[in-house]
Amino acid sequence: MHYRWAVILAIFLAPATIHALSLTEALEAARQEAVTLQTLAAETRQAEAVHQQSSQAYLPSVSADASWLRADSSLITGVPVPSLGIPPTIQRADLGPVEGTLTGVQVIQPLINADAIKLRQAAALKLDARRHAQQWGNQAIRLEISRLYFNVLRQRERVEAVQMSYQAARKAATLAHASYREGLASRLDTEQADAELAAIEARIEHVNAQRVQAQVELETLLGMTPEQEIVLSTPLPRPSPPVRIGDPRARKDLQARQLAAEAASAGTSASRAEWMPRVNLLARQQWVEGNEPLNESSDGWLVAVNIQWTIFDGLGRQGRIAESRAEEEKARIELEGVKRRIQREQTMAMTLWQAGYAGWHAAQKATEAATRAEQLALRRYEEGIGSMTDLLAAQARLDRQRTNLVDARYQAVLAAMNYHLQNGYDPILAVREQLP
Repeated sequence: MHYRWAVILAIFLAPATIHALSLTEALEAARQEAVTLQTLAAETRQAEAVHQQSSQAYLPSVSADASWLRADSSLITGVPVPSLGIPPTIQRADLGPVEGTLTGVQVIQPLINADAIKLRQAAALKLDARRHAQQWGNQAIRLEISRLYFNVLRQRERVEAVQMSYQAARKAATLAHASYREGLASRLDTEQADAELAAIEARIEHVNAQRVQAQVELETLLGMTPEQEIVLSTPLPRPSPPVRIGDPRARKDLQARQLAAEAASAGTSASRAEWMPRVNLLARQQWVEGNEPLNESSDGWLVAVNIQWTIFDGLGRQGRIAESRAEEEKARIELEGVKRRIQREQTMAMTLWQAGYAGWHAAQKATEAATRAEQLALRRYEEGIGSMTDLLAAQARLDRQRTNLVDARYQAVLAAMNYHLQNGYDPILAVREQLP
């Protein structure tokens, strides 16, 4: 389909709902809708629940129980009972079955539970680790949203660049046909111009598909339906020159790993603490009510200090200690790996920022030179001293440089944002001054 008919059809088929969306609004929407952030928040809530459960190391447990009893045995069947009379005799009587209820309230207060205390410390460290991991996820998703947001802008600028190339190719084809009719050009010139025009029409469809794909990816992450047409109100920023951060902050993912390693160490201490005895305070109040023939109602209370010491549990304790030691060693190795990875990422982030900024400047100069070369080739062909091959080559070079300039700008902006993220800063700080 010819390009102008494709544009007309797209206008008629465009969704009726148009939504203006700034980068700030997109970041706020992602904070509510991003599945990754929702997963991290759920994991944090799970860690909070585990930490809450560990409160039993200090807090008492209160329980109530009620039992219905019915007993019938030889002890209450055929029981010798003295009978008053002259002379007194001994008779046998059945006193059962006995039926009654037993109710009570019991309080157990931990006094010394070393393993439970250590487990609570480990749970607190794991909770802090999950909170830091969630904060790192929030920072990383802000870079991802920015990448998708700016990618939509990049694809739209690429569409505009191809459209400009299409107009230039149409002009060249028209000029070639006019020169051919006047006998100033060969049939080869018209065929070359028509072929280039057809190739650019195919490219337009391709870059339009890439633009739609980029927009769908952004809408999906933001929880929007594809039927909603969005207008991005924040322009693609200009790249900022590379500047090293004088005081890099500790990254949240590194802090999370450090806390996880400390939690694993606390878990090992908790396993070892199982060797120590447990001391609990027990208090109980109970009530007993019985039926005939006993017809007894009574109550009583009990206070006791319970000491429990498991000397041998079938090597279960030794196995748990060995497992916790292995977990601690694994956490330490993973922490060392994260430190090395972060050092590599921070070094590469600055290198990529410098390369991206230099590439953007080079792409600007190359585009300016390609523009001058294309104008010169067009003027030479119009004057009859240039060839169609030279004109088409100049136009193709300009088309490539326009696309390269758009891509270089996009890559340089993302490199600056990634450098801030890798050093523990909000990536939006790299473009904060250019946001509306």
